[in-house]
Order: sequence, then structure tokens, then C-alpha cells
Amino acid sequence: MVKKKEKNTTPQKIINPIQRKKAIEDIKIGLMSYSLWGALGWQDIRQRYRRSSIGPFWITLSLGVTVTMMGMLYAKLFHQDIHYYVPYLATGMVVWSLVSGIINEAPSVFISSEGIIKQIPMPFGVHAMRMIWRNTIIFFHNMLVVVVVLLIFGINPGWNIFSFPIALILIMVNGYWVAILLGILGARYRDILQMVANVVQILFFLTPVMWSTASLQSKEWLLNLNPLYHVLAIMRNSLLGGPFPLISWGIVILMAFFLGLLALWLLSLYSPDSDIEVGKNKKSPLPVGFSVRYT
Repeated sequence: MVKKKEKNTTPQKIINPIQRKKAIEDIKIGLMSYSLWGALGWQDIRQRYRRSSIGPFWITLSLGVTVTMMGMLYAKLFHQDIHYYVPYLATGMVVWSLVSGIINEAPSVFISSEGIIKQIPMPFGVHAMRMIWRNTIIFFHNMLVVVVVLLIFGINPGWNIFSFPIALILIMVNGYWVAILLGILGARYRDILQMVANVVQILFFLTPVMWSTASLQSKEWLLNLNPLYHVLAIMRNSLLGGPFPLISWGIVILMAFFLGLLALWLLSLYSPDSDIEVGKNKKSPLPVGFSVRYT
């Protein structure tokens, strides 16, 4: 009796040109669909704060109270000049809320959009940019706290303020790659969500959000091992002024480059070939029906 040859369902480890082309096309179309992910991001904000009197400004109000109370208390505990520490803390908290929000939501970016992914042919990058834009909108609301603090303490960033849009774009680019990477892994391994949340909480204490880098004294070089320190450094410099952190800018740019290559590789690895129907890639880490499709 002749045995039927079993079909190999093991995912290919070698990425063929079709898969790579699909991944590049997905990223390209996803980024260009700004009207789509922009509208979806605004819709998320409206849904989250529907029937609220001040909407996202509740987060801004809460952050403002936190910065005021912690600034007055920690300035005494750390023996810092309040005119220096409060603006330092305000910029750190606002930037950290953006960075931590993106990282924490990245593992569930595709899980939360599972219904749309299964029903509507749409580039995966749209869902990643939807999450990035949603957090960026909240960030701009929270920037009101920084503006008020800078005006109260008379901080003039000078020409450094012109680097602020570039720093923000770099954060969004890095966040986009992180969303694709953790989104794919989080769709396959659900424990990733809890792991990422715990790691972010630990990184909060390891990153100079509330404490000054000068407190490390001779061991300040250890901060170079923390990539989030460099993200905070370029944003703080653009808002508070001071020497241009060239090393931090270089590291953040390199992060965007290497994270982009890694995201492209992972997206290519789990992009089914053109002859595979939707939902039949059983070994894909993505939900059933999760595949690169275009109309």
C-alpha cells in the first residue's frame, strides 16, 4: 500500500524574493496610507474618551499634578535646584509616557486588530502606525505640561528647539519597527505582553527619568548601555537646550536602522508565498487569516 506523502507545514527558514518583496511593499504602503492610520488613530482617541468633558487632557492633568508634587519632593530629597529639576522631570515624564506607551502596546498591536485583519485586506504597517499615531496624539496633549513648566521657570532651549521634530520622528520610526517586531511575537507568544510590561517597569528605574545622570559620577558611562537613555537625551536636549548629544543622536539613528532590518526580516519570514491561501499558513506566529494581502 502506497503511503500518501505528507505535506510539510514547517515554515521556511530561507526567505525567498517574493516574501521579501511583500514585506517591503507592506511597509511602503502602510507608511503611505497616512490618511487611513491617521483617521483610525483619531477614532481610537474619540472612542476612549467618549462623553468625557476634557478627553485626553485628563492624562495631561494627572501628569501635571504628578510632576508638580514629585518635583517639589524629589528636588529636596536629591538636593537639586528646583529651577533645574522640575523642567528636567517634566520632560522626562512626558517623553517616557510616549516611549513606554508605544512599547507596552506593541505586543498587542495585531491582536487588538485581529477582527480587521481577518476581514479587510490592509497592510500590517497601518495597524502599527495607528498605534504610534494614537500615542503621539496623547504626547502632544501632555506637551502642554512641558510648555507651562518651561514658561514658569524661564527655560529657553534656543536653537535646539528646531531638533525637536527630528527627535520625535526618530522616536516614531523606532516605535514603528518595535511595533512590528513585538506585534508578530506577541501574536504567537501571548506571554510576551506580560514580559514586556515587566521589562518596561524595570527600565523606568534604570533610565534617568526622575534622577539625574550626574548622580552616577564616575559610572555615568553605564548609561550608554541603555538605549532608552539616548532617546530621552535627544528629546531633553531639544526642549531644555544645552550641549548637543551627538553620541545619543548617532545611537538612536543606528537603532532605527538595525531595528528596521530586523523587522523586515521577521515580516518577510512569516509572509506566505503567493500560492498559499489566506489562513493556511498553520505555522505562522500570527492569528489565522493574518497574511499580507493587497487589493
